[in-house]
Amino acid sequence: MAPIATVTINPALDIHTSVPRVRPTDKLRCTDPRYDPGGGGINVALAITSLGGSATAILTTGGYTGARVQSLLDAGGLDTHAVAIAEPTRECLTVTEDSTNDQYRFVLPGPHLRPDEERQVLQTIDQVVSPGAFLVVSGSLPPGCSADIFNRVADIAGRHDCSLVVDTSGPAFGSVRGARFVKPSVRELRDHTGLPLPDEASQADAARTVIGEGISDAVVISRGGAGALVVTASDAVVIDPVEVPQGVGSGVGAGDAMVAAITLALSHEWPFVEAVRLGMAAGAAALLTPGTEPCRRRDVERLYGRALEW
Repeated sequence: MAPIATVTINPALDIHTSVPRVRPTDKLRCTDPRYDPGGGGINVALAITSLGGSATAILTTGGYTGARVQSLLDAGGLDTHAVAIAEPTRECLTVTEDSTNDQYRFVLPGPHLRPDEERQVLQTIDQVVSPGAFLVVSGSLPPGCSADIFNRVADIAGRHDCSLVVDTSGPAFGSVRGARFVKPSVRELRDHTGLPLPDEASQADAARTVIGEGISDAVVISRGGAGALVVTASDAVVIDPVEVPQGVGSGVGAGDAMVAAITLALSHEWPFVEAVRLGMAAGAAALLTPGTEPCRRRDVERLYGRALEW
């Protein structure tokens, strides 16, 4: 098995609560909050460990919220390398409306990283990552962060002969080069190409444009209720969605669970399409857990249809 490291430049202290009904103007009395460490790479690392693998998480932390994120990760036993920053780690709020089970997600932008803090993040990645590892870069960039920082991470991955996995959006997505695979949603792919992408054929063509730009060797398009589309330069395969009960758990971190399972399977040399099938089961399983709690291995195995042996 190849080692796995994840990078979260803009982590969050995730706060989850609920109210009977969301209404404007009125004071809404919330239930006791649940606090979880959050951010793409953190969620990926936690899901990998939940599935029986191991991962090292590289992240930034600042202020009380950053300390709280770190303490929650320490309590869970995750191996971490934190880069201290001056401004506080952001908070993100998810409110469930009990009467409808609709979720309202309020995502704050995050701290401003200084140039020296960006350099420290890159130095930490360079020091921590192992030759031949999988390096997963996931999540948003904080305000003012260099849009090409993920490309500089890609340079580090190349020097260490790592397989780079990227799940991000906006200018950061377009700056990436040489990833093993990327996992955009249809909306994110639409934003990148500027095209409407109404159907499978147009989405596959857009993914091949991404491949032609040198961003990645393969593209896994997350299509919500339509499943996933796995695209390489020569092929496109539809992966059917996994059905889960409605009205349970939380949708936060489902895409990260998908990336986690795909990466873990690839680190064990699974065929790519089969790894994505496992990823679909993991993403569905994440819908069964509260807050940002990672998917449970038993749920993934049940939805995937067989036990996992690593």
